[in-house]
Amino acid sequence: MAQSFPYTYYACDCYDNTTAASAKRASQILADADDEDGTFDPRSPRANYALYPLEHLLYCDDCQQIRCPRCVIEETLNWYCPSCLFEVPSSVVKSDGNRCTRNCFNCPVCIAPLTVNSLENPDAPSATGGPFILACPYCHWSTVETGIEFDKHTGVHGQLARIANGGTPLPTQKERDKDRERRKELDARQRDSRHLLSPSEDSPTTTDRDGARPPPTRDDVFANLSAFYKTQIEAQTPTNPFSAHDLNFSSPSAYSRIMNLYSSTGAKKQKRGKPTPMREAASELEGLLVHDTASDNAAIERIKRDGWSSTLSQAQKLAQADPHVRSEDALRPIATLLCTKRSKRCRSCRHILSKPESKITSTRYKIKVLALSNIPRLSLRALPSAATPAVPPTPGSPALAPFNYNNLRSGIPTHFLLQLSNPLFDTIRVTLATPSTTSGRVQTRVTILCPQFEVGANTDMWDDALSSSVPSAGRGSAADGHIEAGKVWDRGRNWTSVVIEVVPGFLKPVVGFGQTSDADELDEDDDLLEIPIFVRLEFETEANAEDKGLGDSRGSKGEKERREEAFWTVVGAGRIAAM
Repeated sequence: MAQSFPYTYYACDCYDNTTAASAKRASQILADADDEDGTFDPRSPRANYALYPLEHLLYCDDCQQIRCPRCVIEETLNWYCPSCLFEVPSSVVKSDGNRCTRNCFNCPVCIAPLTVNSLENPDAPSATGGPFILACPYCHWSTVETGIEFDKHTGVHGQLARIANGGTPLPTQKERDKDRERRKELDARQRDSRHLLSPSEDSPTTTDRDGARPPPTRDDVFANLSAFYKTQIEAQTPTNPFSAHDLNFSSPSAYSRIMNLYSSTGAKKQKRGKPTPMREAASELEGLLVHDTASDNAAIERIKRDGWSSTLSQAQKLAQADPHVRSEDALRPIATLLCTKRSKRCRSCRHILSKPESKITSTRYKIKVLALSNIPRLSLRALPSAATPAVPPTPGSPALAPFNYNNLRSGIPTHFLLQLSNPLFDTIRVTLATPSTTSGRVQTRVTILCPQFEVGANTDMWDDALSSSVPSAGRGSAADGHIEAGKVWDRGRNWTSVVIEVVPGFLKPVVGFGQTSDADELDEDDDLLEIPIFVRLEFETEANAEDKGLGDSRGSKGEKERREEAFWTVVGAGRIAAM
C-alpha cells in the first residue's frame, strides 16, 4: 500500500447494510459481530469501499454512527467563480454552461489563468490602450496566435462569443434564422425554375455556387437542426396528450383532450390512431451534415508536414467547447469553471453534518460534526524488545535502529502497543475484540492481552499536570516494562495503551526434510498484515431534552443516559518478510 506503516482505517457499515442505517444501532452491530460470518474481512473486495481514515469521516449525532462520503447527501448552497470570487445566481448557471461570464479565462495549453493585456504593451497588464488580448503569464500563449483581439478590456466573454478564430465575426441567432429563411426561398425558386427548364437546359451554375460555400459550423448545424425539429413538432397533429411526440401541452386542443379523459368516465372510448412519425433531416438547411473527407485529408497532410506535436492532447480537446478541434490554431480561451459550496446531510435522518458559511471569501463552517471529535483514535506502534535498555541512550552511544515494519519475521512473536485516545468529555469503557487468526492465505495469530479497560475523559491539560504530581496506583500498570496479561501498559489523561501480541504466519508452508511444496505463488499483498479490531464503547453522558421528549430542559439538567457504540477498524501492522 502507498501509506506507510502502521496505519488505521475505520470501517463504515453502509457497504453491506441490509437494514436502514438509522435503525442499525450498536446492538445490531454487536449481534452481527457475534456471528462467525459477521467478522469484518479486510481482504474482501468490498472492504475497499468501506475503509476510510478517521479524518475523512463525519459523525451523525442522531444516528450515533459514522458517516462516510457515501452515507451523506450533498446540497448546493451557492455557485461562485474561483478566480473573481463573484457569486453567480442559480437561475443563470444552467444557461451559462456552468462557466464564468466575466473576464475569467484559463489558458487552453497549460490551464493557467489568463490576463487581459494591451496589444501595444503585452507585458503590462495595467495598460489602457487598445486593442486588447488574453495572454498567459506562464506559457506565454495569447489570443494573437488565433487572431482574436478585443476592443475593450471589460466584457471579454461577450466579445469572445461574437468573434471566431481569425477575427471574423460570428452571426447571431437572428442572423442565422434570416439567412436560413433566405436560402430556403432561394432553393424553392431554383426548384421551380428547374421544372420549367428541360433536362438539357439545366445549368450547373447553382450547384457550383452552392458547393463553393464554406462548410457550416457546428453552431449553424445545431441551429438548423433545432429549427427543423421545432417545425416538425408544430406540424404534427396531436393524438395522445401523453405521447412523446405531443409536447405542446399548453395548446387549447391538448387541454380539452386532457379534460375529456377525466370528465366522462362512462363515455365510449374512441380509438386513438398512432401519431405520424416525424421524418429526418434531408438537406443542409434542415441540419443534415454530410461527412467531408476533404477535412480529414487536410488534417493528415498537416500531420505529415508539421508532425505529431502540432496536434492537441486528449485533455485539451475535452476542455474546448468544440471537442473535435485538431490543431493548435483552433484553440480558444476556456472560461473558468464555477465552483460550489455544499452542505452535507445524513442520508438516513437528513441531519446536517457539514455546512459552510455562505460568504464566498470565508473558509469557515457553521456546522461540521467530525468523527475524530466523537470517535476514539486508534494508533499502533511497535513495542521495544525486552533486551533493549529502558534508559535513553547517552550522546556517545550508538543510536538504536528503528523498527522495520516491512520485515516482520514469520513465527517470531512481536509485540505492538495499541493506543486509544478519547476525544469525549466523558470516561469511556472500551472492549476490544479480534479474530484469533487473520483471514487470507497467510494466517497470523493475534492476541490482545488486555481487551477491556477504561479511558479517561478529555479534560483540561492542567488536570493531567496536577494529577501527575500526585502518585496514583492506577496510573501505568506496566511502567516497569514487564508485559502482563489483563493489565494496561500505560495510561494518561485521555489515552490508554495496551499490548497486542502478533505471531506472523509463514508465507510458504513448512515441509519436512526431502519434501517439496506444490503451493501456488502468493498473490499481491498476501504478505500484508492487517488486523481487524472490533471496538465497543460504553459511557454515560448528559441526557438531551429533545431526545427524551421533555418540553422543559431544566427538568433534564444533570440527568445521565447510557450510550453504547460499536464499529470495526483495520490496523496495518506491516509486511511479513520472506524467509
